[in-house]
Amino acid sequence: MAKNDRYDKLFDTDAKAEAFDKIAARFYDGNFGQMSKSDFETLLFHLYIEECLKKSLPFDDYTLSRALGITQSRIRTLKVKKELQYPHEGFEWKKAFIGYIKHAKYDEATRLVKMTVPDVNVLIELRYHMETHGWYDEYQLNPKLFQCRLDIFLELCSSFEDEQELQLDSNAEKALKELQKKVESQKEKTALQKIIDGSVKEGVKEIAAAASKELVFSVLGLVPCGGLVKAGIQALKAVIEKSL
Repeated sequence: MAKNDRYDKLFDTDAKAEAFDKIAARFYDGNFGQMSKSDFETLLFHLYIEECLKKSLPFDDYTLSRALGITQSRIRTLKVKKELQYPHEGFEWKKAFIGYIKHAKYDEATRLVKMTVPDVNVLIELRYHMETHGWYDEYQLNPKLFQCRLDIFLELCSSFEDEQELQLDSNAEKALKELQKKVESQKEKTALQKIIDGSVKEGVKEIAAAASKELVFSVLGLVPCGGLVKAGIQALKAVIEKSL
């Protein structure tokens, strides 16, 4: 597809008029010619990527790199600048992050959850969120790779909603008592007892830090939660299930 054809396909007549108005506002309604080249490129990139979002077209680094003829690292830089100067209305990094969990991997040997977070702005918000809670991830040179311990990952998911009072129903309590009879490790028995006694978060954290993936999987299916917390934990549960 020729470059002009790609432009015409992305921007219809109304979109072109709207784009021109936004560019003109920066020149005709201000000090003409005072906009730096870098800011002008950021504005053009903003207009381009917003049309991609409106039309549900791919906006990953590789696709944009090929379409615009610039490197993926420059695409990531432009995405950061664009979001700072022209924040996308409706950007919900927590929901986006939960959507990426389905592609994660769980390494039982290292107890690390590893996943790709392709959107640089989601990763920036994610790492800031973890920093404000005193958590940390295992930083890698790969700019899209996110990995952290399973117990921290569960705390992360649990923080996506306001603090909830977690209360087991009778069926969950009965199932946990059955699990407790089967496990041999005293640490696991103690952690399960904490959950049964009402210290759900503390008990689940201890299970995540030391228990087998089979026990982790079983316990996650019994944890009472809702909203984004439930969506995150269910996605993680599906990841662990793949490795059983």
